[in-house]
Amino acid sequence: MSTHRSPADVRRVCARLRPARTRAELADILYREVSGYSLFDLQAMRGRVEQDLRSVPAGYRRRLYPRVMEQIFETHHTLVSAARRGGQSIPDEPLPEEFQEFSRMVERTCLALGEEQQHLELLYFLLAAFNIFVLDRPAHPAGTPFPGGLEVEVRDGEYLCPVREKADDVDNALCPYCPAKQSDD
Repeated sequence: MSTHRSPADVRRVCARLRPARTRAELADILYREVSGYSLFDLQAMRGRVEQDLRSVPAGYRRRLYPRVMEQIFETHHTLVSAARRGGQSIPDEPLPEEFQEFSRMVERTCLALGEEQQHLELLYFLLAAFNIFVLDRPAHPAGTPFPGGLEVEVRDGEYLCPVREKADDVDNALCPYCPAKQSDD
């Protein structure tokens, strides 16, 4: 059974996120919220990605699809595993100031959608928050391709993205919050 979120649910979740001051606090809140989603919801997300990628050229789709699945399923697994281990691996470091703006952006973006889309979009953003603000990783995993043949990569322990600076003007982009730096390619 799918977990549909009403506008009140979206507001409640975003209000629960905002008081988090450290990575560990945020990880705990994210775990509690993500635990409310079912395997059916994750599969519905997979179906939505497959639907969205149907219009993408086949060669690019074959390279992109596994990275998007990693972005969803591996992040979910890492979040749940970390919480079940008691969160010892999560640093108790302060969250960056951008986290508050991220929370507001998530709320605006989700509320602008129809109720049937809100619950999956919110899950997407909760998983992205875990990568970006808890793990200090880009929302898109290393190896995520972009048009033109470039991809997110790790060099000397630093994440580099070919579109990091190009997407800052998209209202609901994750780029302004992403720890990746613009690659020089």
